[in-house]
Amino acid sequence: MAHLFSHGFGRVLAAAGALVALAALSACGQPTLLAVHASATTRTAPDLAIVTLGVVARGSNARAAQEAQNAKMSAVLAAAQAAGVEQADVQTVGFSLDPIYAYPRNAAPRVTGYMSRNTVSIRVHDLNAVSGLIDATVAEGANELQGIQFTYDNVEGSREAARAEAMRAARTRAETYAEAAGLRVSGVRSIVEPGSMIPPWDERRRDGSVPPPMMVSLEQSAGAAADLGSIRPGELDNDASVTVVFELR
Repeated sequence: MAHLFSHGFGRVLAAAGALVALAALSACGQPTLLAVHASATTRTAPDLAIVTLGVVARGSNARAAQEAQNAKMSAVLAAAQAAGVEQADVQTVGFSLDPIYAYPRNAAPRVTGYMSRNTVSIRVHDLNAVSGLIDATVAEGANELQGIQFTYDNVEGSREAARAEAMRAARTRAETYAEAAGLRVSGVRSIVEPGSMIPPWDERRRDGSVPPPMMVSLEQSAGAAADLGSIRPGELDNDASVTVVFELR
């Protein structure tokens, strides 16, 4: 078998978005190995929304603030349950009780009251119900909206199409290089999927960064909630990459 690094093949082979290493073995009946790295991105609609909202209440003392917050949050959770949310899909993600200070001129700061905050995340499986859920909870006392995130109920499964596309891209690229070298793809020696860290709920920007949480203060009125009626889940990117070592003969 002619050595692939002779007759003009000694240069580095490259393709957009892929790293290709070509190693030829001696003419002893063994195949030439070609390592190809390929990536793919698919776009599909999400099937799960994560709504993070909370209740903030004030009181003249810690107990009064806490009781006011508890009463409102109980009403908010009852409204969520009435809207079809299961108890298992509600999780407390933030809780605080803080003093409120006044800063009079030429005097030491003094406590004038307390503020209690309770924040929950709610998993909504019916995306058409997101607006109604927000409307219902705001009407019952939710006065803070920290974010709406769209994702998949099965995040791992959502990447299957991208994995298959990455594998097809690797195979096509390998066949191109094999044909250019006067060889053919005869088999696969190994397949490696690089490890990756996915941000929670797969809410990534196009550049891969994670957007900061959105916090909106909500008035307790139907008018304030009405502005949230046009919520669009859109589509999410599903990324996959693979490194495949092919045999060429």
